Amino acid sequence: MYPAHGAGSLCGKALSKETVSTLGEQRRSNYALQPMSKEAFIQVVTADQPDAPAYFNYDAVLNSEERPTLDQALAREMNPLTLDRVLDLQAQSAQILDTRDPAEFASAHLAGSINIGLAGQFATWVGTVLDRKHPIVIIATPGRENEAAIRLGRIGFDHVAGYLKDGLHSLKSHPDLTAATERLSAPFAADVLLSPQPPLLIDVRTPRERDLKHIAGSLAIPLNHLAENMEKLPKDRPLLVYCAGGYRSSIAASLLQNRGFPRVSEIAGGIAGWEAAKLPVQIAQPSP
Repeated sequence: MYPAHGAGSLCGKALSKETVSTLGEQRRSNYALQPMSKEAFIQVVTADQPDAPAYFNYDAVLNSEERPTLDQALAREMNPLTLDRVLDLQAQSAQILDTRDPAEFASAHLAGSINIGLAGQFATWVGTVLDRKHPIVIIATPGRENEAAIRLGRIGFDHVAGYLKDGLHSLKSHPDLTAATERLSAPFAADVLLSPQPPLLIDVRTPRERDLKHIAGSLAIPLNHLAENMEKLPKDRPLLVYCAGGYRSSIAASLLQNRGFPRVSEIAGGIAGWEAAKLPVQIAQPSP
């Protein structure tokens, strides 16, 4: 197949929305079919490609095996679980996946749960952050549990133990089991960063995003490499996380809280909110 010309994606580079084409059209418009050496071809088609999510290799193996259909997996997985059962599974190292909106998650969530919202790049980040070794328990807005399980199943994550019955409503009488994530407005975050004991500011965007612009003084740890770098982060200092708009920072903050970092907050709206508040960013200098 010829690399197609168009918008990029994790499944390929510069993929086109067109479903059919001709060899002549591709020779005219496809960047990868222009005259060049083998070395130049390799360089041009691999430039700026994102890291492949961890589940890609797993799915390649899974596709060679006989597996239950998605409908069969859903029939097994759609178990409403009591809060006590969810806590038992959590104590046995189950992964508690909260699929709600980041703002809802920040307000209140089951302590130790990981937030990956259905409204964002759900499959990509589930496959990057979670693993196949431990069962998954879904927490969702009531009525969206099935959607979460379907989207998990599409990437081969069919090891769902069930979902928390009634969602966060189950925790109303258990405030001791809930946690929250502070989301700081950009102006307030800027003031906090100028305080005598500022938090460590962490940028979880991709290197390419950071190269374009970033908040001065921030430490770059892309979200897909956060887990492997946590040991380098201080637990005796507050951490302040930001991304482009708040989706990835919520994932990052939940991962940090899950790993025992006691003081984690986010910049509400990410760098977009920072710029909207007319706060300065460092812009990449154009090459001479």
